[in-house]
Amino acid sequence: MREITIEELAAQINRKKAELGYTGTDYVARNSGKYRTESKRALLRNIAEAAAARGEEPPFKANY
Repeated sequence: MREITIEELAAQINRKKAELGYTGTDYVARNSGKYRTESKRALLRNIAEAAAARGEEPPFKANY
């Protein structure tokens, strides 16, 4: 097994992200939500509605 430094690992990850078209540090791999339970969907809706009632954006984007 070859040991690498954390800097080398970070460089490898950044190269792979560039290959996949991700940029910056705020990307999130999208989850389609296809297999979410109804209770999880309801929870995500409630979080989004509570944030909207406060005039804010939800802390994350969710597919439900």
